[in-house]
Amino acid sequence: MRIDNAYCYRRNEQIMRKDLDDCPVLIDPYRMTLVKLNPAAESIWQLFDGGHSVDEIIDILKNEFEVDAKTLEKDLRRFLNDLIRREMIR
Repeated sequence: MRIDNAYCYRRNEQIMRKDLDDCPVLIDPYRMTLVKLNPAAESIWQLFDGGHSVDEIIDILKNEFEVDAKTLEKDLRRFLNDLIRREMIR
């Protein structure tokens, strides 16, 4: 799937974010699926508010985590594709 770096993704309102055993997770009650979030994924999830483009999210995360931009963008795209496939973001 082609991801537009200028697009501002938004969380699906039906997806719940909870803490299970001190681990943040996303729960889709309709598909009965669960996605565990690491610290980077948790930060990304919060930025899927419809107000941050993919490029802006990359810039924000470069300052928050010590990782090179290429690795960050690759990981973000993989996470985006997974969430899009699961219809957790729009």
